[in-house]
Amino acid sequence: MFIKLTVFIFKIMKFIKILFFLFLFFCTVINSNCQSWQHSYFPNTGPWGIIESYDKGFVIAGMYYSNFTVHCGLILKTDINGNVLWDKKVGTYNDGTVVYDIKQTNDGGYIMTGGTCHFNKEEDPFFVKLDACGNLDWCRVYSTPGIDDIGKAISSVLDGYVSYIFRYGSDSTQAKIWLFKLDNTGKIIWEQSYAQIDTLIRNELCYTLHVTNTEHYQLSGYCYYPDSINGQISYLKPLLINVDQYGNTDWELPWTNVNGEIYYGQGIQSVTSLRKTIYTGARHIIPSGSNQGDKPSLLKTSNDGDELFYFDLNQNSTLGLSSTIDWFADSTLALGGGWWIGGGQPINKVTKTDTNGNVLKIKEINVSYETFQDAVVSSDNKLLLVAGIYTNMLMTYAWKLNSDLEYDTLYTHPYVYDSLCPHPIASDTIPLDCIIVGIDEPFKNPETGKLKVFPNPARDLLHIIIPEQLKTENQNQVFNLTTVYHQWHSATLEIYDLFGRKILSKEVLQSEKEVAVDVSLWPGGMYVVRLVYNGQTVGSGKVMVE
Repeated sequence: MFIKLTVFIFKIMKFIKILFFLFLFFCTVINSNCQSWQHSYFPNTGPWGIIESYDKGFVIAGMYYSNFTVHCGLILKTDINGNVLWDKKVGTYNDGTVVYDIKQTNDGGYIMTGGTCHFNKEEDPFFVKLDACGNLDWCRVYSTPGIDDIGKAISSVLDGYVSYIFRYGSDSTQAKIWLFKLDNTGKIIWEQSYAQIDTLIRNELCYTLHVTNTEHYQLSGYCYYPDSINGQISYLKPLLINVDQYGNTDWELPWTNVNGEIYYGQGIQSVTSLRKTIYTGARHIIPSGSNQGDKPSLLKTSNDGDELFYFDLNQNSTLGLSSTIDWFADSTLALGGGWWIGGGQPINKVTKTDTNGNVLKIKEINVSYETFQDAVVSSDNKLLLVAGIYTNMLMTYAWKLNSDLEYDTLYTHPYVYDSLCPHPIASDTIPLDCIIVGIDEPFKNPETGKLKVFPNPARDLLHIIIPEQLKTENQNQVFNLTTVYHQWHSATLEIYDLFGRKILSKEVLQSEKEVAVDVSLWPGGMYVVRLVYNGQTVGSGKVMVE
């Protein structure tokens, strides 16, 4: 299953297979005196993510891969010029481990996520925290026996981490999207499961997780969703989900139409402006007509989840998509992607646009049927892009452009790297010596979040058992959302009589296992007990007082 998923995701991001430019290979592999910033790293590797480190170096996350087999995960640290400082293998060789995302943490270390078959024949998501010296702080594997799932994205937030887990398989009706909030030790604060409302909504997948400047979490991807014209047929649509830091879903948006025009395609990566407008690199599918084909596209969505406009970066492409997006310092957008026009060559390009989609400049990077996996704008306003390119093997490539979309020149100023570590960081292996945690048990267990009251009927004291975990279930626009809160500070216990009058309101803490209420002076009759958290009723019960 893992191999099928990896190949499937790579196929989405690539076009028609041809050989990579011999010149580029010569410049990046053989000629160390090239003055423009282009690099290749390690045969039989492929990248999934790139970040800038605190010391102006760069970290690439990915995998070792050959002969249709994933061997182990990879993280690679370079200096500002792209020269390798150290690298680490993640997991045991041939255990199918992939690092899909890595981020810098507040203490100068790293948090990463991915998938591994180290513990089961099915894939499990893992979370690994490294200190600033690359040493293992903690590791957790969230196991769901019999189900393949991977940690696809992770970000460091104010009070811990937020991560997106993708569940995959042949069952298109299962909940494929999971969102997790973790504390600084990797323990779950809350988890959310998104399940389809009906079978016309299916095969949903998110590529990226983006944290906005207001600490909201945004997922970008696609799903099959019925449109307003052919209501009984589902089509591929970009999918955006916006969630606040407490697990409340702001909105779910399958892009359906703009000004009456139906939009088909996929969303890949998103960024948010200071005005909270969302811009998404996308693939626009035009299924018929003289302009038929896939176009690299830019989507613009309001903070309230309204479709504003789209712009196709190339009107004539037969195959095309925008796979990465980020901001330059002047509030222009850099979109990485590529397109192929029938009879020509597939070309990867970077397009610079304003926020209205007007193209300011286009830079051709290389001829290849694979496009960029990730990109980041550095603190000195330079754009870094990575891709896994096949020649006779898979290899990790990286490019660095300035804001004019020209190849960056090499820095001669000396920099100190990994300054938070008192000794040089060694290139070695990070074993997945992880705590294994079951994550789907609270969803399967009908007793999760249940409020228990006894005796019933009650005469003197009413005892109320406070659940350790709280659970809410909501039907949203697109998905049935189930949220389980593993860590919560306090909730409100309320008791009402049958006339709706509030008889009692009391704050309860998670540490309280049981609350006793004196009902000896209450009038006889039926009472409703409920527990309220985050504005929602998370548990209720009825009791008779005699």
